Amino acid sequence: MRNAIITIVKLVLYYFAYQLSFSVVAMGLKFLFASLDMITMTSLAMVASTLMMSWHLIHFDYVRLANDRYKEVKLPVLAVAIVFIFAAMYVLNLFIEQAGIPNTLEETFIAMSRNPFGVLSIALLAPILEELLFRGAIQGVLLRAQDKPWIAILISSLIFGVVHMNPAQIPFAFLLGMMFGWLYYRTGSLLPGIIGHVLNNSVAAVNMILYGNTTIEEQIENPLTMWVWAVVAVATCYVAVLWLDKNLERQ
Repeated sequence: MRNAIITIVKLVLYYFAYQLSFSVVAMGLKFLFASLDMITMTSLAMVASTLMMSWHLIHFDYVRLANDRYKEVKLPVLAVAIVFIFAAMYVLNLFIEQAGIPNTLEETFIAMSRNPFGVLSIALLAPILEELLFRGAIQGVLLRAQDKPWIAILISSLIFGVVHMNPAQIPFAFLLGMMFGWLYYRTGSLLPGIIGHVLNNSVAAVNMILYGNTTIEEQIENPLTMWVWAVVAVATCYVAVLWLDKNLERQ
């Protein structure tokens, strides 16, 4: 377990080091060329750091894509997993909003969602990297280091939540990480988590483009409708988990 902890610490440090390095380069270029758009430079820095960290994980065998069992994940399982994730997204977002947890990066994300490089980073590249890192590498290391899968899922999800460093994202990412971690453990494949994560971030990006910082309550307007949808979403999550739990026994 000690070796696993050392590996995890190294991976998290690499993750932040790549982000910091490219952010410094972006700020340096902005300082030298005042005409450059800071949001574009920030977005490009995120794209570059994400690509480099993904390369790092694959090149140094922290994640072995050749061993991923994506071909064994049946289409109905993927379909139900996606429904489960969509329903959970609604419930989690509603919980965050009703709890009044501050979103300190909201304006930055809204600005990035209106930039092509920002959308590329938020909707596609970041979700893929985060599944490679937090599920494939970190949860994978923990699964191999001890014989209690729930510990591996819990710890990797906690790290996933904390590294977002944004109060509104921490509980959301932690709970979403638990779902992705469970799917990864049960299927042995990163594919369900990657698809679900890309969809989650893509929906968030589209929502920011269309509605900015308006809340679910403001978008739906009728409080009764909002809570009816919440009940439907919770019921959908429950049924989806039961179905997945039963059918993944045959995976």
